[in-house]
Amino acid sequence: MHDSYAIENNGRNPLTTTPSQVELVTLAVYLLGGDQHPVDTEDIAVKVHELAPTRFSWRKYPEQINLELIRVYLSDGKKPDKGGFLDGSGKTGWSLTAKGINWVKTSGLQLIGGSLDRPREETGGGPVDEQRWRRERQRVLTTRAWSQWSIGVRDISVRDAEEVFRIDSYAVGRLRTLKVTRLRRLFEEDRDISEFLHHMSEIVEMDGGG
Repeated sequence: MHDSYAIENNGRNPLTTTPSQVELVTLAVYLLGGDQHPVDTEDIAVKVHELAPTRFSWRKYPEQINLELIRVYLSDGKKPDKGGFLDGSGKTGWSLTAKGINWVKTSGLQLIGGSLDRPREETGGGPVDEQRWRRERQRVLTTRAWSQWSIGVRDISVRDAEEVFRIDSYAVGRLRTLKVTRLRRLFEEDRDISEFLHHMSEIVEMDGGG
């Protein structure tokens, strides 16, 4: 079996370098909307096969996807020494961590040689609800953390950072991560708030809900 990293040139972006298996499954999770909601393992397998047809195939039957390999590298994507890009399981679905989103927006973008922006109809998110955007923006701007941030204070407490993402004692593990990534996604085009949320997410991540 020979390696092949480019997908068919039918309107999609070809991979321009040689990503690792963990990087490939991370890209697939993102392209399927995994920064906003959990994604099923089988859907990820199909997307990865589009990106790099032979990387996860059976040796004797290259047209067949080796689902077990997909599972292995999705699990690897959760490990800190592999980047800690992913969260989830085969039972609950897979989503991106804050580290995973940051990686996609920087290195991941370069791997496919172009923008990773997806039409919203492909992510299952639908068009942004303008009222929700305005309501959430107003809420963020009235938090104690934002008041401190706006006057130059950067030493913000974990509790104040958690308030920004509406994280309480019931939000643990994956729910905690999704609350962070959803809000950051909502304001990724608002430079001031995006920078603020990035800093708040680092504070929350360092605490880890412990």
